[in-house]
Amino acid sequence: MTTSVIFFGIMAALGYIVLQSLFILGVRIAAKGAVEKLPNGKDKDSEMILFPLFKYLTRTERIKIYYSGEQFDQLADKLSVLMPEYQLRIHENSILLPLDDASRVPVLKELNHVLPKIDGKIQVAVTDNGVRFFKIDEVFKVNKYLRKPVIQCPICMASYWSVFSYWIPVIYFYGFSFWVVYAGVVNICAVACMNWLLWMRGSAYESQIMKG
Repeated sequence: MTTSVIFFGIMAALGYIVLQSLFILGVRIAAKGAVEKLPNGKDKDSEMILFPLFKYLTRTERIKIYYSGEQFDQLADKLSVLMPEYQLRIHENSILLPLDDASRVPVLKELNHVLPKIDGKIQVAVTDNGVRFFKIDEVFKVNKYLRKPVIQCPICMASYWSVFSYWIPVIYFYGFSFWVVYAGVVNICAVACMNWLLWMRGSAYESQIMKG
Protein backbone atom coordinates (compact mmCIF):
# COMPACT_ATOMS: atom_id res chain seq x y z
CA MET A 1 0.00 0.00 0.00
CA THR A 2 1.57 3.27 -1.11
CA THR A 3 1.83 6.42 0.93
CA SER A 4 -0.57 8.27 -1.35
CA VAL A 5 -3.23 5.59 -0.89
CA ILE A 6 -2.90 5.81 2.89
CA PHE A 7 -3.00 9.61 2.77
CA PHE A 8 -6.12 9.76 0.60
CA GLY A 9 -7.73 7.03 2.69
CA ILE A 10 -7.22 9.04 5.86
CA MET A 11 -8.49 12.21 4.18
CA ALA A 12 -11.55 10.35 2.91
CA ALA A 13 -12.26 9.02 6.42
CA LEU A 14 -11.93 12.50 7.93
CA GLY A 15 -14.16 13.95 5.22
CA TYR A 16 -16.78 11.31 5.92
CA ILE A 17 -16.64 12.12 9.63
CA VAL A 18 -17.20 15.81 8.85
CA LEU A 19 -20.13 14.97 6.55
CA GLN A 20 -21.73 12.82 9.27
CA SER A 21 -21.26 15.59 11.81
CA LEU A 22 -22.81 18.19 9.50
CA PHE A 23 -25.76 15.89 8.87
CA ILE A 24 -26.35 15.28 12.60
CA LEU A 25 -26.01 18.97 13.47
CA GLY A 26 -28.40 19.76 10.64
CA VAL A 27 -30.96 17.47 12.27
CA ARG A 28 -30.38 19.15 15.64
CA ILE A 29 -30.69 22.64 14.16
CA ALA A 30 -33.91 21.62 12.41
CA ALA A 31 -35.30 20.79 15.88
CA LYS A 32 -34.12 23.99 17.54
CA GLY A 33 -36.67 26.43 18.90
CA ALA A 34 -38.87 27.33 21.84
CA VAL A 35 -42.50 27.56 22.84
CA GLU A 36 -43.93 31.08 23.09
CA LYS A 37 -46.88 31.66 25.39
CA LEU A 38 -49.43 33.90 23.65
CA PRO A 39 -51.62 36.45 25.51
CA ASN A 40 -54.65 34.16 25.11
CA GLY A 41 -52.82 31.35 26.91
CA LYS A 42 -52.13 29.21 23.85
CA ASP A 43 -48.69 27.92 22.92
CA LYS A 44 -46.96 28.96 19.73
CA ASP A 45 -44.31 26.46 18.69
CA SER A 46 -41.15 27.14 16.76
CA GLU A 47 -41.63 26.68 13.02
CA MET A 48 -38.51 24.50 12.68
CA ILE A 49 -39.60 21.29 10.98
CA LEU A 50 -38.32 18.85 13.63
CA PHE A 51 -39.28 20.93 16.66
CA PRO A 52 -42.48 18.91 17.29
CA LEU A 53 -40.30 15.79 17.73
CA PHE A 54 -37.95 17.69 20.05
CA LYS A 55 -40.89 19.03 22.05
CA TYR A 56 -42.45 15.56 22.40
CA LEU A 57 -39.25 13.87 23.54
CA THR A 58 -38.34 16.64 26.00
CA ARG A 59 -41.71 16.86 27.77
CA THR A 60 -41.37 17.48 31.49
CA GLU A 61 -43.49 17.05 34.58
CA ARG A 62 -43.29 19.57 37.43
CA ILE A 63 -43.09 17.86 40.84
CA LYS A 64 -43.08 19.50 44.26
CA ILE A 65 -40.21 18.28 46.43
CA TYR A 66 -40.83 19.23 50.07
CA TYR A 67 -38.06 19.85 52.56
CA SER A 68 -37.88 17.10 55.15
CA GLY A 69 -35.51 15.49 57.62
CA GLU A 70 -31.98 16.86 57.74
CA GLN A 71 -32.56 19.22 54.82
CA PHE A 72 -35.49 20.85 56.61
CA ASP A 73 -33.48 21.13 59.84
CA GLN A 74 -30.68 22.93 58.00
CA LEU A 75 -33.19 25.30 56.37
CA ALA A 76 -34.87 25.99 59.72
CA ASP A 77 -31.49 26.79 61.29
CA LYS A 78 -30.74 29.30 58.53
CA LEU A 79 -34.15 30.92 58.95
CA SER A 80 -33.61 31.23 62.70
CA VAL A 81 -30.36 33.09 62.05
CA LEU A 82 -31.93 35.42 59.50
CA MET A 83 -35.10 35.97 61.56
CA PRO A 84 -33.86 36.30 65.16
CA GLU A 85 -36.83 38.48 66.16
CA TYR A 86 -39.25 35.56 65.71
CA GLN A 87 -39.47 32.33 67.68
CA LEU A 88 -40.07 29.76 64.98
CA ARG A 89 -41.93 26.69 66.25
CA ILE A 90 -41.02 23.56 64.33
CA HIS A 91 -43.29 20.54 63.98
CA GLU A 92 -43.02 17.64 61.50
CA ASN A 93 -41.03 19.41 58.79
CA SER A 94 -43.09 22.59 58.98
CA ILE A 95 -43.20 25.88 60.87
CA LEU A 96 -46.29 26.23 63.04
CA LEU A 97 -48.30 29.37 62.24
CA PRO A 98 -51.96 28.89 63.22
CA LEU A 99 -54.57 31.31 61.91
CA ASP A 100 -55.03 32.85 65.36
CA ASP A 101 -51.29 33.52 65.79
CA ALA A 102 -50.64 37.28 65.80
CA SER A 103 -47.19 36.75 64.23
CA ARG A 104 -48.55 34.79 61.26
CA VAL A 105 -48.68 37.67 58.75
CA PRO A 106 -45.37 39.31 59.84
CA VAL A 107 -43.58 35.94 59.66
CA LEU A 108 -44.96 35.22 56.19
CA LYS A 109 -43.84 38.64 54.97
CA GLU A 110 -40.39 38.13 56.46
CA LEU A 111 -40.12 34.69 54.86
CA ASN A 112 -40.74 36.26 51.46
CA HIS A 113 -37.88 38.63 52.20
CA VAL A 114 -35.27 36.18 53.57
CA LEU A 115 -35.87 33.04 51.50
CA PRO A 116 -34.30 34.49 48.32
CA LYS A 117 -31.14 35.08 50.37
CA ILE A 118 -30.95 31.34 51.07
CA ASP A 119 -32.14 30.00 47.73
CA GLY A 120 -34.26 31.80 45.18
CA LYS A 121 -35.90 28.53 44.13
CA ILE A 122 -37.46 27.80 47.53
CA GLN A 123 -41.24 28.22 47.57
CA VAL A 124 -43.72 28.30 50.44
CA ALA A 125 -46.86 26.23 50.88
CA VAL A 126 -49.19 27.94 53.36
CA THR A 127 -51.81 25.97 55.29
CA ASP A 128 -54.16 26.85 58.15
CA ASN A 129 -51.64 25.49 60.64
CA GLY A 130 -48.36 26.71 59.23
CA VAL A 131 -45.99 26.65 56.28
CA ARG A 132 -43.92 24.07 54.46
CA PHE A 133 -41.11 24.65 52.03
CA PHE A 134 -40.57 23.01 48.67
CA LYS A 135 -38.82 23.26 45.33
CA ILE A 136 -40.16 22.50 41.89
CA ASP A 137 -38.28 19.71 40.12
CA GLU A 138 -38.81 19.25 36.39
CA VAL A 139 -38.62 15.56 35.50
CA PHE A 140 -38.37 14.45 31.89
CA LYS A 141 -41.10 12.01 30.87
CA VAL A 142 -38.92 10.30 28.25
CA ASN A 143 -35.82 8.40 29.37
CA LYS A 144 -32.55 10.23 28.74
CA TYR A 145 -31.11 7.23 26.89
CA LEU A 146 -33.74 7.79 24.21
CA ARG A 147 -34.26 11.55 23.98
CA LYS A 148 -30.60 12.60 24.19
CA PRO A 149 -29.21 10.38 21.39
CA VAL A 150 -32.21 10.99 19.13
CA ILE A 151 -32.59 14.75 19.20
CA GLN A 152 -31.55 16.58 22.38
CA CYS A 153 -27.77 16.28 22.78
CA PRO A 154 -25.59 17.02 19.71
CA ILE A 155 -22.73 14.97 21.16
CA CYS A 156 -24.89 11.98 22.13
CA MET A 157 -26.62 12.04 18.74
CA ALA A 158 -23.48 10.57 17.18
CA SER A 159 -24.38 7.17 18.66
CA TYR A 160 -27.96 6.98 17.34
CA TRP A 161 -27.55 8.62 13.95
CA SER A 162 -24.44 6.60 13.16
CA VAL A 163 -26.85 3.70 12.64
CA PHE A 164 -27.89 5.39 9.41
CA SER A 165 -24.64 7.12 8.51
CA TYR A 166 -22.22 4.26 9.28
CA TRP A 167 -23.56 0.91 10.47
CA ILE A 168 -26.18 0.21 7.82
CA PRO A 169 -24.18 1.28 4.74
CA VAL A 170 -20.83 -0.12 5.93
CA ILE A 171 -22.24 -3.50 6.97
CA TYR A 172 -24.20 -3.66 3.72
CA PHE A 173 -21.10 -3.12 1.57
CA TYR A 174 -18.38 -4.78 3.70
CA GLY A 175 -20.20 -7.25 5.89
CA PHE A 176 -19.94 -7.70 9.64
CA SER A 177 -16.47 -8.17 11.11
CA PHE A 178 -14.29 -7.19 14.04
CA TRP A 179 -12.68 -4.35 12.09
CA VAL A 180 -16.04 -2.97 11.06
CA VAL A 181 -17.13 -2.87 14.72
CA TYR A 182 -13.80 -1.38 15.81
CA ALA A 183 -13.97 1.29 13.11
CA GLY A 184 -17.58 1.96 14.06
CA VAL A 185 -16.68 2.71 17.67
CA VAL A 186 -13.86 4.99 16.54
CA ASN A 187 -16.25 6.65 14.09
CA ILE A 188 -18.79 7.39 16.83
CA CYS A 189 -16.13 8.94 19.08
CA ALA A 190 -14.72 11.02 16.22
CA VAL A 191 -18.15 12.25 15.14
CA ALA A 192 -19.08 13.07 18.75
CA CYS A 193 -15.91 15.17 19.10
CA MET A 194 -16.59 16.92 15.81
CA ASN A 195 -20.18 17.59 16.85
CA TRP A 196 -18.98 19.12 20.12
CA LEU A 197 -16.43 21.30 18.36
CA LEU A 198 -18.78 22.59 15.66
CA TRP A 199 -21.75 23.02 18.03
CA MET A 200 -19.72 24.97 20.58
CA ARG A 201 -18.24 27.18 17.90
CA GLY A 202 -21.65 27.74 16.38
CA SER A 203 -23.24 28.53 19.75
CA ALA A 204 -20.46 31.00 20.57
CA TYR A 205 -20.89 32.69 17.20
CA GLU A 206 -24.66 32.86 17.66
CA SER A 207 -24.23 34.45 21.12
CA GLN A 208 -21.85 37.00 19.67
CA ILE A 209 -24.37 37.93 16.98
CA MET A 210 -27.17 38.27 19.55
CA LYS A 211 -25.03 40.63 21.62
CA GLY A 212 -24.45 42.76 18.53
